[in-house]
Amino acid sequence: MFKKESLYINVLKSDTQLKMEYRKFSNNLILETNNSNFICKDDILPADIAQKLNSSQEETDFTYISTILLSDTTSLIPKELSSKIKDCEIAKFNLEYDIAVLKTTLFETKNFFVKTGIDFIYSAFHVMNLYVEKNICKSEFLSLIYNDKAYILILNSSGIIVDNKIVDLPTFQSVKGTHFYDDDLEAQKLFNEIYYFELNSIIQNGLSEFYSSHKNTFIEKVTLLYTQKQLEHSDIEKLSNELFLKVDYIPIQIDEEIFELAKDTRNQKSFIEPRKKRKKRDFKYVYFVIFLAVLIAGLYKFYTLLDIDALKERFTSTKQEEFVATNNSLTLPDHVNLNDKIEKEIKAVFNTIADGISINSFRLNKNNLEMELFSKDEENLALMRPLLISIFENVKVESVEKGKKQDFKALVLAKDFKNFNTNYKAFDKEYLNDELMSNERVLEQLKIFLPENAIIRYIGEQKKEFLQYSYIINILVKEPKEFFTLVENLNEELYSININYPINMIKKDNIIEIEFNLDFNQEKESR
Repeated sequence: MFKKESLYINVLKSDTQLKMEYRKFSNNLILETNNSNFICKDDILPADIAQKLNSSQEETDFTYISTILLSDTTSLIPKELSSKIKDCEIAKFNLEYDIAVLKTTLFETKNFFVKTGIDFIYSAFHVMNLYVEKNICKSEFLSLIYNDKAYILILNSSGIIVDNKIVDLPTFQSVKGTHFYDDDLEAQKLFNEIYYFELNSIIQNGLSEFYSSHKNTFIEKVTLLYTQKQLEHSDIEKLSNELFLKVDYIPIQIDEEIFELAKDTRNQKSFIEPRKKRKKRDFKYVYFVIFLAVLIAGLYKFYTLLDIDALKERFTSTKQEEFVATNNSLTLPDHVNLNDKIEKEIKAVFNTIADGISINSFRLNKNNLEMELFSKDEENLALMRPLLISIFENVKVESVEKGKKQDFKALVLAKDFKNFNTNYKAFDKEYLNDELMSNERVLEQLKIFLPENAIIRYIGEQKKEFLQYSYIINILVKEPKEFFTLVENLNEELYSININYPINMIKKDNIIEIEFNLDFNQEKESR
């Protein structure tokens, strides 16, 4: 998204304030950041702020503006029912749910930006789901406190959302307006007491309603995400004692979360599509074309005066040398080809898994495979062997729990991949190679397109025909297709970045831990 020179602006509006965050990019690197705050009580973006945004858009062709719904009245809808919802805009949410917002509510937000345009609009629930994706949330009451509202998700023991709602919270002005105070400190003290009481009641009532319809699920934890701290540590301890539950009170940066959502072009969840970006006309290119035409005419005239036969032998002798020197990018490994080969190998193994069999652990090296499986019966395991033989020269499949014919563990050992007789993808662009990148700078690049939960360990460097930095990457995913999506994203990069053996996958409850090697290749000297 930010491969070219681009500008990202996040605009967040509360009842009386407007906060804008700017991030300027070039080739996915942040060049500049700054923030602005304004007083804003209008239902449409004030003219002076709109002019400021439009000036920024004029200066940078690829400018993206994001925000959160001004009136967030969204609801989560099971995917099988979302197509039947009327008068609503539907956006992606997660594997189980879509998210719906009234078209009139969405129009209110779009109309606020009518003078500037808008590219991404999200719900506070999108922010919460991003938190759920980054953290293991099971048997949990999760709430985001934002703009005087409590956004609530309740997750069962499998980490699946089973309830959602939005509840209003008291504001300082509403409390102060119903009482007469000469001292603002007294008013603040009363507000703090009312705020705590209301929040406690919201959690208690939410849990009671949940238990009334979910008899077999028990909530073990309450997590409160906040953007502005309202409760003290003593309040959290008191709340935990009154609820008889662990309570976590965690700060969250809405700006950062919205940025994470906006830059995920592969799995975009905005209620609207980003505007198409058009480059402004630049007449210097017209002058360049005229200059080029004159130059070509002059060269043609010069060419007609040359003795071609006299130069032919000399040209032929230097042609091959010149070709090699001007195609430096060919010296780098084709990362798309390498990634596609490993991806096809993994998918070929996964396609051998019969019904009634699940993978507990998976380890793929360059020429061998080791898997620990759980099989419901012997018949299912027997079906796997011929499928594995179709892709490996040597295969061994056996139960590790002798005597058990049902619900047992099994081991697969395989060596020597057979020829897949398939064509692999190839990189058809030109690698970026403006300057030699240090390990520290490469690490910053990796953090941009690897998942937020990724752990990166530096192994070392090798100097071949090119310079190679090697890393071990550890990520947590809910299903293997998230790993394949990561590979696709790597293939889109203009750097030679390839995954490498060994590839390890271990299933832990509903999470899959994946560890693999990754190589970052670049020329020894920048051009």
